[in-house]
Amino acid sequence: MDVEEAIETKIKPQLRQSFELSTTRSLLTMATLAYLTTVGGKTLRYRAFVDSLCSEERVTEEWGEAAAAKKAEEWKNLVPLHPETLVTVAPRAPS
Repeated sequence: MDVEEAIETKIKPQLRQSFELSTTRSLLTMATLAYLTTVGGKTLRYRAFVDSLCSEERVTEEWGEAAAAKKAEEWKNLVPLHPETLVTVAPRAPS
């Protein structure tokens, strides 16, 4: 599943089951800031998004810390962590 699909079809509806629309929007906006400011690939930024949501005080108060941590793992598993492409630049050997 890709990031956008995971958020729209799983995360957003599950948040709406527990929170009012305005709170859900606020939580998603805050998590989006974590996504945008995290350095790394799309999957790593998605994981920061999920961590931000599930560690937010309103979420842990509503669901409890253990349930929020369990939900974070569930949501992270929706978008599997794939190895990111890494390019290493080495100095050219003298000729």
